[in-house]
Amino acid sequence: MTFHRETARFTLVGISCLALAAAAAGCGGSSDPSDTGGAGGGGAGTGGASSVSSGAGNPSSGSTSSGNPGSTTTTGSVDPSATTSTATGTPSTTSTTSSTGAGTPTGACPPSATFCSDFEGTGLPEGATYRPAYQAADALKNMEIDASTFHSGSSSLHVKPGASGYDWRMLSVPTPGSKFWVRLYVRSSVDIGQSDHNAYFQAMTGSGDPNEGENVEVAEQYCQIVLNMRDDVVLSEGGDFRCGSGGANLPKDQWHCMEAYFDGAQGDVQVYANGTKIIDKTGWKKLDFKTFSFGYLGFHGPARSMWYDDVAVAPERIGCPP
Repeated sequence: MTFHRETARFTLVGISCLALAAAAAGCGGSSDPSDTGGAGGGGAGTGGASSVSSGAGNPSSGSTSSGNPGSTTTTGSVDPSATTSTATGTPSTTSTTSSTGAGTPTGACPPSATFCSDFEGTGLPEGATYRPAYQAADALKNMEIDASTFHSGSSSLHVKPGASGYDWRMLSVPTPGSKFWVRLYVRSSVDIGQSDHNAYFQAMTGSGDPNEGENVEVAEQYCQIVLNMRDDVVLSEGGDFRCGSGGANLPKDQWHCMEAYFDGAQGDVQVYANGTKIIDKTGWKKLDFKTFSFGYLGFHGPARSMWYDDVAVAPERIGCPP
């Protein structure tokens, strides 16, 4: 990377972490909700209200299982090389990087960012707090700076596989307000978009600890990427409440640029994958967000590895570098 800036400094709970140079993040454009173009194709529902086991297989085998008998194939993968493609399942709708709250994002870390990290140091980034707090002493056992896998620079954050059941391993950072953008490069050892409920990152009204406040998760269920809050699910565009029906997912063992826009006051959430808008929900959950968390939140497993690089949180859209 050609630029590094740590834009916020906060105290890690229970662990000592080294300061990092901040990441390639950035923004160009307004996040004015008056630019909102509507609710798109992400429908809300109550699917997944009961606990179910994860649809992802063992990372070493890549196998998957489905809660829908006879359906084990995910569909609607978003090509990481196509930044203006149509979300699979909605061929008449093309989503580009110029929709809600966006101008011309550059990928550079904006001065207004509350967190930017490219994980180029030797410890977890200063400016982030490991959650849950009661496991803070094990933070560097559950996560590591990985020099073998990275999107840019020479290292990334590796969230190590944990238990096959409930497993919360996340870093939490402050948001610039209840309305903000995030940009993350994400990689997984299993496809992102399994049949049952697990989450990757979330906007939170609390400090980042479990069971504190309300959380809007960017998660997976029904073999696609979804929003989930207390089992109220918003599907990705073209999806249905069953596997094989469409919706967006991301292939394993590849880097994907994911972006999300949260406007807690209006209840608006948008999610982009590799430049394609895959979720657009307006007037949903009106919340006062305080914290953004990323890592892995498993409800019924299985264990998997996750990697993050070039993570940024800002009031403006940051975008994916061209």
